[in-house]
Amino acid sequence: MARLAPKSKTARAAPRLPQTLRLPQALLDELERRHAGMARHMARAVVTLVRWDASTGVPPQRDAIVRACEAGLDLFLATARESRPATQEELRRVAQLGILQARSSQSVEPILAAYRMAARVAWNEILRAWRGHPEATPEAIMLVANYVFAALDQVAAEVTKTYLHAREQHMQRGTRAHARLFHALISDNFDSELELQRQALALNTPLAPTGYVAVVCKLVLGNRDGERGGQALAEVAASLELPRNALVYATDPSTLAVLWPADPVSGVDSARQFLVLLQEEAAQRSGNLRARVRAGIGGYHPGLHGISRSYLEAQQALETGRRLRPDSLVHGHDEVIPHLVLAQNPRLAERFVAHSLGRLMDPKLRNRNQLMETLDAYLASGSVKDAAAALGLHRHTVLYRLDKLKELLGGDLDSPATRLRLQLALDLQKLL
Repeated sequence: MARLAPKSKTARAAPRLPQTLRLPQALLDELERRHAGMARHMARAVVTLVRWDASTGVPPQRDAIVRACEAGLDLFLATARESRPATQEELRRVAQLGILQARSSQSVEPILAAYRMAARVAWNEILRAWRGHPEATPEAIMLVANYVFAALDQVAAEVTKTYLHAREQHMQRGTRAHARLFHALISDNFDSELELQRQALALNTPLAPTGYVAVVCKLVLGNRDGERGGQALAEVAASLELPRNALVYATDPSTLAVLWPADPVSGVDSARQFLVLLQEEAAQRSGNLRARVRAGIGGYHPGLHGISRSYLEAQQALETGRRLRPDSLVHGHDEVIPHLVLAQNPRLAERFVAHSLGRLMDPKLRNRNQLMETLDAYLASGSVKDAAAALGLHRHTVLYRLDKLKELLGGDLDSPATRLRLQLALDLQKLL
């Protein structure tokens, strides 16, 4: 692999040679005469002998290869005739294949191999043209070899430099195009699904015809969201196996959004399985930081126009779930619908909470917070034993508090209807 060219306006060239060391005029004239034939031979060798496969992409068009070979010969002859470095314009013409390769998202290595092959053909042609010439001394041949390989070094350096620059620009344009596509989907600011499908295909990102469910994720470190959690989760997600039509994008530094291919029957369940894998991988990578994932999943709504609704639901599920069950991994929108409906009418929700919890709402009640905590743990676990384990208390302490709660609430805490009403009231209190 050639060295990268320095950042000066003119790439590194062979030092200017004294007049006595210039290439013989007769050789230069002969090479000028053979110019067209040499370019064809160089191009033929590049096409037939350089290995082009699926990993490196198809070769550039033959005409482009011929033009690059001609430009390489022009560069060699011009610098050899005048004993000078190559100009930036000459190098730019030679390096066009590197730019084309970058724009096609392929490796630069086949292009460098192509120039090495072309230089080998050119060297053989030079030796053939000079065979038997009276000036073809060993010293002169070494001088010609120096010119040939110095020119090849210049070309390789310029090709690499222009390839890297063009590749960076191409990737930036692709990143911006993917971002525009993603934001168009989650904001529903497009008119034609067919046109959006065409844009996606142009980016090699075919969209699922049945639609998507949206997933919004945060990376939690301790008790707060990681400032760069969205970007970190995007790297983790890239290491996992995703469906072909899945779309992953960090909408801001702390948030990762995933559009998961779905249909009316499946989609949400497989998205939940993906989140479990994401959680496991994130926890393993974070080590002692013990990072964890918190996510919201929207419902399924058919078509591309349904994505924005699912995305809004995923955001609502994430925020609501964070306040209701901060330690849970996944919060589905369908699971928090009752809370969202009542929370949209705060006065009605406050009446429901006050009616359901009664005297527990009195701030002057002794041990009020402990009683609320015990009630929440008991309703969530369903047994005295599990509630005591969750609270880190002796079961007799929990039983004593439950007796006090029955006295305050005036009902059977084991009645399904009562448990449902009290659980909803406790959840709404966290949202108000």
